[in-house]
Amino acid sequence: MPPRSERFTFAVVGHNEAATLRYSVEQALTAAAPGEEVWFVDSGSTDDSLDVAASLPARVIEARLGKGRAIAAALERCKRGYLCLLDADLTASESNIPRALREAAAGRAIDMLVGEFDWPERRRSVVPGIYVPLMRALFPEVLERVPYRPTSGFRVLNCELDLGPLPPGYGVETHLNIALAVAGAAIATVPAGRIAGPVPSLDHMPQIGRDVAAAALDLAVEAGRIAPSSRSLWERWVEAVLDVIGRQPPVGAPDEGFQRELVEAISQPLPAT
Repeated sequence: MPPRSERFTFAVVGHNEAATLRYSVEQALTAAAPGEEVWFVDSGSTDDSLDVAASLPARVIEARLGKGRAIAAALERCKRGYLCLLDADLTASESNIPRALREAAAGRAIDMLVGEFDWPERRRSVVPGIYVPLMRALFPEVLERVPYRPTSGFRVLNCELDLGPLPPGYGVETHLNIALAVAGAAIATVPAGRIAGPVPSLDHMPQIGRDVAAAALDLAVEAGRIAPSSRSLWERWVEAVLDVIGRQPPVGAPDEGFQRELVEAISQPLPAT
């Protein structure tokens, strides 16, 4: 078998990130070697993202709305080597993240490398509330492979893998974690340091959680870890937790009551596998 190409393609993925996308694109341009490409993959933006991206020396790829669709569009165009995925909502970072990912992946036969970052200004609710309980019950091996920031958008993928259809939305990272771990792929993580960016509205947190759960349950049914007939029971458990997540206070506001309510919701028994 010929050696795997170590060519990197950098894809900054964003939806309505006109105010911030320049930062990640410029980091990627600095990390790219001569002859390597930097892309901005626009996920159905309605702001000035395309105009900002067009002003940068990067290739602009338009995709339909949905993070999974945007990543799928990038993978369709990356034919060899590694695809380095980056989120477009950064305003600061301790290090050049794409360079850190590239250096950690270079010379290693990996299939996926995940950048694990610190973002103290953001409250974590979907990961402890939805992702971790479902992984613990359905795919415990996945928790060992990507332990700290499992939904990180900063990652390197082997373009030569057949990843199959990806979920269209926010469940794409969950899908990748599970599919590659179950397949016995080579997965590694690397610290990416502290980052900063705008604190997003919490209104879309239930949808993120719903997408994460759907990706996990789709693969659990496919792998025979739950019966199709029991899926509605799992979805009912998920919706009870999402009801709490959807009522969380703004970031920075006192949240002791919310945290207690979230723990109580998570503690409710899961359906049988």
